Amino acid sequence: MDIELARTFLAIVHGGSFVAASQRLHLTQTAVTARVKNLETQLGCSLFVRNRAGARLTVEGERFVDHAHKMVHAWEAARREVPNPPRHPDCLFLGSEISLSNPLLLQWVRLLRTTFTQRRVHVEVGDSSVLQQKLLRGDLDAALVYRPFYCEGVQVEQLLEEKLIQVESAAQREPYIYVDWGPDFRREHDAAFPSRREHALSFNLGPLALHYLFQCGGRGYFRTRVTRRALRQGTIRIVPNAPEFTYPVFLVYSRARITDELEQAFPLLRRIVRDESDWAEHWEFSP
Repeated sequence: MDIELARTFLAIVHGGSFVAASQRLHLTQTAVTARVKNLETQLGCSLFVRNRAGARLTVEGERFVDHAHKMVHAWEAARREVPNPPRHPDCLFLGSEISLSNPLLLQWVRLLRTTFTQRRVHVEVGDSSVLQQKLLRGDLDAALVYRPFYCEGVQVEQLLEEKLIQVESAAQREPYIYVDWGPDFRREHDAAFPSRREHALSFNLGPLALHYLFQCGGRGYFRTRVTRRALRQGTIRIVPNAPEFTYPVFLVYSRARITDELEQAFPLLRRIVRDESDWAEHWEFSP
């Protein structure tokens, strides 16, 4: 089977829709649909049910997720081990999603540079799916993500259990601001608020949406660590009786490529996580 079919399938799974997959893969929606139809023909079953909210896995599709990850992982391992020369041994390659880059990744890198003064560090910030594909290829040693891949050989460690809470501006509670926190949140949010599936104002980046709320008013779902200071100051308040959603942060890395340096680096990261400071101050908001 063409490995790109498995990649396309996983892009839809992690993006939540054919549209998101086409944007991530830089393909037309027609090309994504054709790949899925090809894959379904080869497997002899339907993998997705498409609806207004995006694309939902069928029972057969859920069974295929782990197989797809293993196929991509095996292919990337072959590409890594056969033609590519080894990476420079004196460099740590770390990645994170953009909203975890500051302060979590930044503080980790600072500690690493003071602890391992002779060790070089390379940092990448990007999409969760891209980062984890690089991890599978061996281009990254570790990554900080919200929605990890689960596949053979990859260690997934939950660093902290954040929540998404609904808050509103103390000055102006409208409009409702929808923040796309990923497929799991979309599904749970639509179940809790079926009347809010159409959004007049939406963002795919939480810090930017919160900045808008501070400046223009409104209400929406945001991470607890980012809202803590504004809640204390009374600039925003928690919406009473609104459901909460879990939004944990994960560290992912390859068990096969663990080194002495990484074993020393991970406790530094866990020490940072134990700090209960407000993360909003690192994004230069002005509530």
